[in-house]
Amino acid sequence: MKNITLTVLAAVLLLGLNSCCTKKGCSGADDIYEINFYNFSQTDLDTITIISYSKNSNFNTTIDSSVTQATLTGDYFSAYTNNKLNTDIDYKIKLFSTGQVFTLTDFEIEKEGCNSCFPFRPESDFYNTLNGYNVNGQKQSGSQIKIYK
Repeated sequence: MKNITLTVLAAVLLLGLNSCCTKKGCSGADDIYEINFYNFSQTDLDTITIISYSKNSNFNTTIDSSVTQATLTGDYFSAYTNNKLNTDIDYKIKLFSTGQVFTLTDFEIEKEGCNSCFPFRPESDFYNTLNGYNVNGQKQSGSQIKIYK
């Protein structure tokens, strides 16, 4: 009888703890489809080419390219990519109208827990967050890709 009581008590405790587990979807560095442009005009961003390169290839080994445009989103413009940005490769962003070229390199990724599941966290509850990256060799911080004119 004592073993049954302990088993039932353990099951109730485990169910209670598991019910405290938050079930939210966390998006991070593996889900980047947007590049934000600040202090640009609409005509600057009418045609944007995004070219991906093998990491550390000095932009010599092309992987893929796509063309997009930017739309006004509040006080900046957003350009959406056809495919999510892969933080394991390098990119060149070319603005057709102005001839400007921006490089995206050295993405800094950190693994963080997504859901709060006391007393344990399953491996599936971790995701990658973007902490920083370089634009034209200049260190930028944050979880969104931002390019300034």
